[in-house]
Amino acid sequence: MLLDTALWQDFSRLSRQLKQNGTVTSDYYRLISDYCGCCCRLATQLELQRNSLLQEWCLRYALFTLAEGATCANHSAFQKQLCLDMLYMPLMALTRLYQRQPQGKAELAALHAKLKYCFHAN
Repeated sequence: MLLDTALWQDFSRLSRQLKQNGTVTSDYYRLISDYCGCCCRLATQLELQRNSLLQEWCLRYALFTLAEGATCANHSAFQKQLCLDMLYMPLMALTRLYQRQPQGKAELAALHAKLKYCFHAN
């Protein structure tokens, strides 16, 4: 089974839109929702293909993109809250992924430390 290039393109496009900070507040909910849905579909596809490294990259990228959105000074309180509200999706998927790995506890601890730093550095 090959990777769905359209799914990768959607993920890339949505990531760029989130990082551009040009989205109107009323459209932001849809953007965040589409981004998280796309990330989950992509991560599921990668899991089915047993590509755990790329799956981990995808989930980490989404997690830290949302964390950046939650701490962005240019975002409204509403936009920041939407990013915070959706952090659980890639975080829970990463937690499940790491729990299946031999060094998973250390990876999860490092992930939490980096995420904590993202929120305290801003």
